[in-house]
Amino acid sequence: MKTSTKAGVYVFVIFAVIYVAVRFMLQFIFEDINSMVLAVASAVITVVLTPQRRIVKKQSGEEIQLKWLFSKKIMTLK
Repeated sequence: MKTSTKAGVYVFVIFAVIYVAVRFMLQFIFEDINSMVLAVASAVITVVLTPQRRIVKKQSGEEIQLKWLFSKKIMTLK
């Protein structure tokens, strides 16, 4: 599997997990919220919280770096 494909899969899985968690949390907090507003608000919050991916080429090969918005640490994946 190419490194860019692997990075896309990682980011998609993280996005899906965060989206489901945020959606249930907002639905729990605001019980009578419209479903369209709930979906849009969950998507916007999830886009902000999802990490940015970067593929770095090094001598040992390509590696995937994930950078979160509120963290200065960079997660490195092979």
